[in-house]
Amino acid sequence: MYKFVNYLNQGRNDLYFLKRELASKNKELVKLRQIADQANEQKSRFLAMMSHEVRNPLNVILGYTELINKEETSLMVQEYLKYLTISGRNLKVIVDDILDLSRVEAGKLQLAKDPVHIPDLIEQIENNYKSSHNDLDIKLVFEVSDDIPEFVLGDDVRLIQIVTNLINNSIKFTPRGSVTTVVKVNSYNKKEATISFSVKDTGRGMTEEQASKMFEEYQQNRLSDNKLHKGIGLGLSIVKRLVQEMGGKITVDSFVNYGTTVIVEIPFVIHKENDEDDIENSENSGYKSIEGKKVLVADDNFLNLTIVSHILTKEKTDFTLVKDGVEALNALEKTKFDIVLLDINMPNLTGEELIKRKKELNQDNSKTPFLALTGNNSKDDIEGYKNIGFEDVIPKPFTAVQFVETIKKYL
Repeated sequence: MYKFVNYLNQGRNDLYFLKRELASKNKELVKLRQIADQANEQKSRFLAMMSHEVRNPLNVILGYTELINKEETSLMVQEYLKYLTISGRNLKVIVDDILDLSRVEAGKLQLAKDPVHIPDLIEQIENNYKSSHNDLDIKLVFEVSDDIPEFVLGDDVRLIQIVTNLINNSIKFTPRGSVTTVVKVNSYNKKEATISFSVKDTGRGMTEEQASKMFEEYQQNRLSDNKLHKGIGLGLSIVKRLVQEMGGKITVDSFVNYGTTVIVEIPFVIHKENDEDDIENSENSGYKSIEGKKVLVADDNFLNLTIVSHILTKEKTDFTLVKDGVEALNALEKTKFDIVLLDINMPNLTGEELIKRKKELNQDNSKTPFLALTGNNSKDDIEGYKNIGFEDVIPKPFTAVQFVETIKKYL
């Protein structure tokens, strides 16, 4: 009996020390978790700052390239512009991929559930390629089935990102031939429709092993790919994650020297209760003109202001340019404007600080729509800007078409 009691006492003592050790380990884990959370917050702040700082000069590069491309130049200058444009696009893709991947990893990527008209979305993508990729030796083909539901609920921005990433990847590895995008309905009922987006190219193709690794992060099938195509292998990884978030699936069919076909299948809820006024407005928005409209633009970056000046001059608007929030405030007190564009990070008075003082403005400008000009264009950023009073965001870098079309929505 004595030995048995002694054994129990020893076991109790062991449990006591084990409990004390676990408590100590738990305290260490709490500290480590706090350190990890702080590191993630710092990472998010760094990425937000990097987004703005990188997109500002990138907007200047792409903006001036677009403006020069519209001028009459020599063949040699056109060749230089071609390479400058390609490099600018590649840099934009890399920046977008890094930021999007960080949002997915942090669980901050939220998908919208808005009415989307798929044919219009594909037409928009086609028009973007017509204006920005007319220097390619590749035929771009777009085919959309007639039986696609008029409106489905989804995230149009992310759908464009998925299809554009797939097309861009096909273009990279197709020196000549064609890249064909086909959109059709796989299955359909009264409530839901599964729509497939397939992108087929006549490029170099892949082996079965290469195709299986196609959607891995930082994946390049050849060591020279990152040098030839200036990518870091994140685009398709993000595509896969987005498709999975939407409840869809993605498959690859490829043959060496014959080409590759990537098929994305996504289920959508059919949207039936359409707002006729919204549809009518979206159909007629292309006929609006901003000619003669009074526009105020505030941005501390002189080169960004110069690009905006060229765009607004071609649109024959009556515009005023200022370099910070204080000058914008002074202009708003003197003149009535039809629309105001504010950079977010400005000296003396930021765009965020100025929008919060909108109610203090004279009666003429208190109801004027304000738009944010910024490189911070995540869904959380955009919602945050709208919550403090901005109507919408014009993300940097922007094209002249994007810039003008966004303004038209609010005039």
